[in-house]
Amino acid sequence: MANKYVLSGNGIEVTYTIGGNPSFTALTFKEGATTKMFKPAQITTDHTGLGTLVSVPLVQTIDTGGSRFGFFLPEVTVTLGHSIPVTTIGAIETFSGPDSFPHRPTTWQCVHLHGMAEEVILPLVDEAVTA
Repeated sequence: MANKYVLSGNGIEVTYTIGGNPSFTALTFKEGATTKMFKPAQITTDHTGLGTLVSVPLVQTIDTGGSRFGFFLPEVTVTLGHSIPVTTIGAIETFSGPDSFPHRPTTWQCVHLHGMAEEVILPLVDEAVTA
């Protein structure tokens, strides 16, 4: 099974690696000059009838709302050292909080994503620390 995905579309770039060391970055989200990095504990995966939805908080406050990004994980089989092209869909949700003024309705922006999926060998330790 593929365990590394590099996806892009609509000015967004996403790199997602599954099954690595929990202290390493597993998902990187880039949009323009903004880069957000997430460790596995910060990533939500929901198994739905449509597939696995992967989501992360982009901006989150307890009072004025924020935004989230999510995408459906294309589950593909690929042999070690090879890659396969994939296409999927993502969304950015923007929402208000209890103290938002004026209160805005929740909105979603759809993102068409395409890129590559591959199976890679993941390091168990940070090689920079052990050197």
